[in-house]
Amino acid sequence: MLASPFLGLSMCLALSVGGFCWPTPPAVTETEAVPAPKPEALFDRLPYGAWRVVGAPARFDLVPPASGGVGPTLVGQGPIERNGFLVSPRTIGDFRLVVDVRLGSATNPNGDKMNSGIQIRSGETGGTIAGLQVEVDPTPRRWSGGIYDERGRLWLAPLRDNEAAQAAFKLGAWNTYEIECIGPRIRTRVNGVPCAEWFDGIIDGVIAFQVHGGPACEVAFRAPTIEEFGRHAWQPVVETPSASSGAQVAWSGDIAADASGLRFEVRGTGRIEVFDASGKELAAIPFAPPVVVRDAKGEQRPANDDERARPQRIEVLWKDATTIDGTDGAVLVGGVKATSLALASQPIRARIVGSEVSVAKAEALIASMR
Repeated sequence: MLASPFLGLSMCLALSVGGFCWPTPPAVTETEAVPAPKPEALFDRLPYGAWRVVGAPARFDLVPPASGGVGPTLVGQGPIERNGFLVSPRTIGDFRLVVDVRLGSATNPNGDKMNSGIQIRSGETGGTIAGLQVEVDPTPRRWSGGIYDERGRLWLAPLRDNEAAQAAFKLGAWNTYEIECIGPRIRTRVNGVPCAEWFDGIIDGVIAFQVHGGPACEVAFRAPTIEEFGRHAWQPVVETPSASSGAQVAWSGDIAADASGLRFEVRGTGRIEVFDASGKELAAIPFAPPVVVRDAKGEQRPANDDERARPQRIEVLWKDATTIDGTDGAVLVGGVKATSLALASQPIRARIVGSEVSVAKAEALIASMR
């Protein structure tokens, strides 16, 4: 994980605690009542003929269910030299995907040396797919259900020290994956066991099914269903005058009541402060130029002068405002988690304090469509 200058955060931020439960649907008034989304067969909502293979030419077949069985089942096969993906015909915002997954073949039923995953909130780049992936991992580390950033930040939410999640995936059997992405929060379950929870500033993208490059690989995805809940979008926050407090205020702005995150590009050393409607400070988040950075392989090295002078992207993310109940969230620096976050109530105002701070961009994450 990227080291950061977020030392001493425990004095201003509480760690997220509590159980793993799915959020309740947002309440609506009679005048705006909209039927709640229902699970739909994925390849009905996004017709199979519109999906396409990206990356290496893996073979994908959609097999209808046997008489009395469930399905259809998407079967992906290698071997291929590099990863291949079957990619959805459009991007998706907030959703819940449920699918049964089995890794292995008739000659290798436990999927030994195989690997796969389900891409979410991803995109095409350089002739392949990059972005967030929910892992299908039969190796001894057993991180199936963890979250990995394909061709990016690498492991974001591994299942290290999570014995229950590690034991959830069954070799040679069907495994039910539940993947929920609502605003900045991503949560996964495998066979009903909570596996990963991750907050991220990436809030839409394609879905894709992966056949991993290398030795012969076979993976089946049975009866996938999806519910779509609309989208969130990053929108500029207008700078507003700040009341005099004796602090060196570099930026101050109001946040929409349904916002579920803030994103800043900043230079210098200072802190981000967020407040609720009563004016109570909910969190004070310090920042400074990076001391170390990650290279393309995820290894840490000292930051050079140019890297220390570049704007930093800092994201303060919390769960959807419709489910505030002792909000949990995270602070990311350059997309990598720096600390967990807990807020007692909904933030509606923010400011950046620092005598030598410049702010290049300020955005809020808003539910733009339900």
